[in-house]
Amino acid sequence: MSALIRPAKLADARNIGMVQLDTWRSTYTPLVPAGFLDQFDYKEREQVWRARLSNAQAPQHVFVAEVDAQIVAFASGGLARTEDAPYTAEVYALYVREAYQRRGIGVRLVAALAERFAAEGHTHMLIWVLSENRRARAFYEAIGGTWLREKLINFGTNLLESAYGYVISDFLARYGAPKTE
Repeated sequence: MSALIRPAKLADARNIGMVQLDTWRSTYTPLVPAGFLDQFDYKEREQVWRARLSNAQAPQHVFVAEVDAQIVAFASGGLARTEDAPYTAEVYALYVREAYQRRGIGVRLVAALAERFAAEGHTHMLIWVLSENRRARAFYEAIGGTWLREKLINFGTNLLESAYGYVISDFLARYGAPKTE
């Protein structure tokens, strides 16, 4: 199975929102309070992504992965939202539909962001992940992430997030930049 990695377009907002909400439900249901995810729906997520993809004042890079012309995953990132020098770039989101995990799509999406970050002059990037999400943590460690620290976030309740840091040049040397459209 081959996935096409490409920059997101405004027309992708609906499908990005669907991937995000579906993966939240499959991943976070056991980690967040019962019913918390019920406040989100596809229309709300589409509006969020439509606003993000069209906001030139707060730019972020968004890449999607398509299989058979269907968006099955996406990643977004930009300037780091925390002061964790030298980590000046951040992967804000990486969501891959469960049926498409463990096929290299997530690594290719992170590589697309890493390539963009390197072109902008960033040397280090970080990714935050729920500390209780053991599967995601194992993935970030397997692709070379170094655990940095934890912080509390509110996602229906106070939860711990863990930061993983990467040297962008090392990451790209290991995984290369994906061919994008």
